[in-house]
Amino acid sequence: MRVSIPLGIVAVAGLLLLAISSSSPRSDEAHAATDAGSRYASSRSGADEAAALELKRQQLAAREAAVAIKEQELKNLAATLDARVKELDAAKAALDQSLEARKSVQQAEFQKMLKVYNALRPAEAAGLLDKLSEGQEMEILNQMDQRHLTKLLPLIKPERALKWTRQNLADK
Repeated sequence: MRVSIPLGIVAVAGLLLLAISSSSPRSDEAHAATDAGSRYASSRSGADEAAALELKRQQLAAREAAVAIKEQELKNLAATLDARVKELDAAKAALDQSLEARKSVQQAEFQKMLKVYNALRPAEAAGLLDKLSEGQEMEILNQMDQRHLTKLLPLIKPERALKWTRQNLADK
């Protein structure tokens, strides 16, 4: 069983020994007693140092264990994050695919509507186009075939025809 004596007590005892020895003249007996006391103090000091080193070693071992636990927790979190990223990537791919399918359907519907407008007589088409929003009308006019557009353009509202013309000139 180890008895650990605080370093402060050993230091005070050493100072007392030094104070006693410096106040009285040294005889051989006193010198021997002081030497024995200093050997005892140095052996105690060595024991205290060993105890301090043992304490440091235990603290380091505890820190290493804590770091190992934290490393494992981080690895687990990284694995969880990787799994979540894969889930999100799969969901994004599904959404992208759904969006592409929706765009394809919308494009097919637009082409179908465009065929209808191309099949209408120019006066009928102009009447319908004037009831649409400007953006929708511009989109349809941009996609119409040129032959039908030449007959239709004089029949739509002049300000919209000018806007469509300016927009197409600005794009070039």
